[in-house]
Amino acid sequence: MKSDEAVLVLASRRRALTGSSRPLSRGYRNGTLVRVRAGVYFGKAAWLSLKPWQRYRTTVAAVAAVDPSVTFCYLTALWIWNLPCPGVPSHIHVITRSPHKAGKASPTTAAACDAKTGKTGIEHLRGYGLSRHFWPAETVQRQGFAVTTLPQTVMDCLVRLELPDAVAVADAVLGPGRNPGAGLTRQQLIERADGLASAAKRRRIQEVLALADEASESVGESRSRAFIHVLGLPAPVLQHVFHDREGFIARTDFFWPEAQVIGEFDGDAKYLDEALLAGVSIQEAILAEKKREDRLRALGYKVVRWDWKTLSNPDALRQRLIAAGIRPQKTPPRGQDPRA
Repeated sequence: MKSDEAVLVLASRRRALTGSSRPLSRGYRNGTLVRVRAGVYFGKAAWLSLKPWQRYRTTVAAVAAVDPSVTFCYLTALWIWNLPCPGVPSHIHVITRSPHKAGKASPTTAAACDAKTGKTGIEHLRGYGLSRHFWPAETVQRQGFAVTTLPQTVMDCLVRLELPDAVAVADAVLGPGRNPGAGLTRQQLIERADGLASAAKRRRIQEVLALADEASESVGESRSRAFIHVLGLPAPVLQHVFHDREGFIARTDFFWPEAQVIGEFDGDAKYLDEALLAGVSIQEAILAEKKREDRLRALGYKVVRWDWKTLSNPDALRQRLIAAGIRPQKTPPRGQDPRA
């Protein structure tokens, strides 16, 4: 077996094929293999080269390999459904049929210590523990895994996530074309919320759906809009189209007509994703963006831009928008019944 093998290797399968799994134990002891879960190994060099989301995905696969009957839920199910997840989860979330087994377990990913240094080589890498939830579960197959159904997954997350993250999930699941094969209607979510026993959870879903907007085109836009709401600033118009004498200028992320202010969220993908660049260079994309902004300013609009760093400090976003002329509302907006 190659030391950089980028696949999970099961001790049980190796024993069935060759009669022995000792080579895996030796590989672990000599530092060429990482043990992801008991009896599941991965090439150490390959493990070190993976990005955090890739290690998370591999750990999910390892959990399923150890227990094929496992059902994934909450944030892990959110990832399996390809919906926006607030960062890489710290745990693999699974359903347990016993309340006595509910709770969190520490990560099991391990590598042998080097005899000379006493280091494993993976100290700086995050491991992912197991979080068992004693919840009723509606189960389907998705990407080869048993997972809670899309409606249940969305409900489980909307009532537990912080508002910006919950709004991002709702926007993605409602937006046409945002997530093929994983879409729901607003009415479906309302009906699911009406069936919740907890009044607090029903109110939470109502608040999220009052803010959810199918017109949102990215997670950054969704989180921005939620923060704008929380900060007590007026709601913007989404995806407004602007023209001048030369014709079409742009379709902007946010627009406050009364203040004549345009807001743009700049995610990294805008300049780094080849599909979004559509064959132009990064330099050409930046130049085209500047020309569009100049045309908007020439019409008398102020343009405010922010990025992920700004969103990590919502007060900075508030100050930037207020400086541009957006006035806080006297009474911060509250969620309204989405059926109104």
